[in-house]
Amino acid sequence: MDSVLYAFLWFAITLITVTTMKFAGGWVLLPVVLVIILAFIAGKMREGW
Repeated sequence: MDSVLYAFLWFAITLITVTTMKFAGGWVLLPVVLVIILAFIAGKMREGW
């Protein structure tokens, strides 16, 4: 169940990131992606990855 939740969360975050990029410009994408990756890794480690 956790993996399904993570997949849905990942999809939602990606969608938000793409939408933000369209409105704000590509320069926003890099820090956002870095934060997302760090949060994802932290979540996986907490899950017992």
